[in-house]
Amino acid sequence: MIKAIEGLKYACILAVFVFIGSMLYGETSSRAVIDDVETAVTSEMDLSGMEKASNRMIKRLYGLNANDYEGAVLYISTFNMDVEELLIVKLKDKSQGEAVKAVAEQRKETQLTNFDGYGVEQCKLLNDSVLDVRGNYVLFVVSPNAKEAEDIFLDSL
Repeated sequence: MIKAIEGLKYACILAVFVFIGSMLYGETSSRAVIDDVETAVTSEMDLSGMEKASNRMIKRLYGLNANDYEGAVLYISTFNMDVEELLIVKLKDKSQGEAVKAVAEQRKETQLTNFDGYGVEQCKLLNDSVLDVRGNYVLFVVSPNAKEAEDIFLDSL
């Protein structure tokens, strides 16, 4: 009886460590619907001067086929001299996260190159942008309120 209780004690301790480890190191998938995440983030952002882009534009700017993901949403500036963007991707599989992160980083670098030397404000926005991979979601936002958008994004997951 004592050995059984002692074994149970160690099993409980192990379970606690596994739980804490999974919380710290393992990103869980969100059940949030991408439309709800999009609504939460866009309702708190100033989207004046921005428009929702088509899947074709997602492919053109990021090289992503929206149909390869559970959902993909892109808002871009309507002005050529503005860099504000919002990309939200819900992954079908978490293994897609690194590839989406890489193309968002490439998009940022391309924009920095495009505006280098004359677009000081645009380069500042790009340098202050947020790229966040959380479980089965990716957020890339270039905005004066990028950090606030990230907070809302995280709350919506």
